[in-house]
Amino acid sequence: MNQKPHKILFKTTTLFGFVEVLRMALKVATNMGASYFLGPKGIGMLGLIENTVQLISSFTNFGIQFTGVQNIASKLGGDEVAFHKAIKNVKLFSLLTGLLAALVSILGAQLLSELTFDTKDYTYWFIALSVYFICSSYIQVHTLFLEAIQNFQKLIRINVVLNIISTIVVLACYYLYNIEGVLIAMLVNSIIGCVVFFYLKLVPNVKITYLPRERSFALKDLMKSGSLLAINTFIGFLCFYVIRTYFKTINGDLLGFYHAAVIILVSYLGMLFIAMGKFFFPRLSQIYENKTQTNVFINSQLELNFLVILPAILFVYLFGEPLIELLFTTAFKPVYAVLVFGLASILFKGFNYAVGYLLLSHKNYTQYFYINLLSDVVNVGLTLMLYNWLGLLGI
Repeated sequence: MNQKPHKILFKTTTLFGFVEVLRMALKVATNMGASYFLGPKGIGMLGLIENTVQLISSFTNFGIQFTGVQNIASKLGGDEVAFHKAIKNVKLFSLLTGLLAALVSILGAQLLSELTFDTKDYTYWFIALSVYFICSSYIQVHTLFLEAIQNFQKLIRINVVLNIISTIVVLACYYLYNIEGVLIAMLVNSIIGCVVFFYLKLVPNVKITYLPRERSFALKDLMKSGSLLAINTFIGFLCFYVIRTYFKTINGDLLGFYHAAVIILVSYLGMLFIAMGKFFFPRLSQIYENKTQTNVFINSQLELNFLVILPAILFVYLFGEPLIELLFTTAFKPVYAVLVFGLASILFKGFNYAVGYLLLSHKNYTQYFYINLLSDVVNVGLTLMLYNWLGLLGI
């Protein structure tokens, strides 16, 4: 009985691991192209642009990536009407948050251009990004639904196709348009993803009659439960934005080194955490009322975390410098200094994710908020202080 969670978790992690290995290979190609076409300074600006987009998304999505999955998954296998209502509410709420993000991007375009590029010349970028936010919200609806019902095979197949297309589009845009290719690639890929999901029609178009007041209450509940998560995520991205902005004022190459380190620590070594978000959290949302099952499930996940993470960390320690040259260029060799202590933090991240998802499955958003708030503030303070003391090693 105790082995069953291990088998389920291992199988799911392996499935998503395959996608992440493919994504990693494609990311290598993307980073090599970006390093060649944009250089360290361009890579740093790429990270700052992505961070700005994340700020807008986190400010406007009200934690729908968690509350949406939790709402649908908790109704799975129960009353069919309640399940369909959850789907419809999450779908409507997600699209509304997409429209809100688009509005923020348009109204704040000039300010965002000045903050990101120190000039108003890129105002049109953020106006154009409104299309990206709307398309992304539509893609998000389908992704949340597949995660909640745990239809991983279909989700994986779609991810594989979209990742391959995305890589081709990104490399072509960087080659043809240099730094402006970042915006073009984001817009094109979001539209392609939107078209693919629209064609597949994965989310059932349920027709349910219920009072407008009932729907209003459901949307308010999603907004209320997700408000703290939205603020939490926003503060997290804001802290990264502060760090990146500070490094940009010192040296454009330094900003590039920081972004490259984040890519290695989060994108390349984050395979397990992505799998946890896709399977572990929805499943935990289903069984959270059963304390025994929950404890066994979390312990199994923690054991798997260490079994997967330790070999990956040792590999990067042993082959870090040649790996960085392969993933980027020789100009990025200083990044290894960031990884010396950064790799060790991944072990703690594995524990934090499991416990964090437990809090979310119980809708204990307040405690989750304060823990992450403290972590984000400490991260900014220590990063800036230790960089000034120890250089890249301090990051």
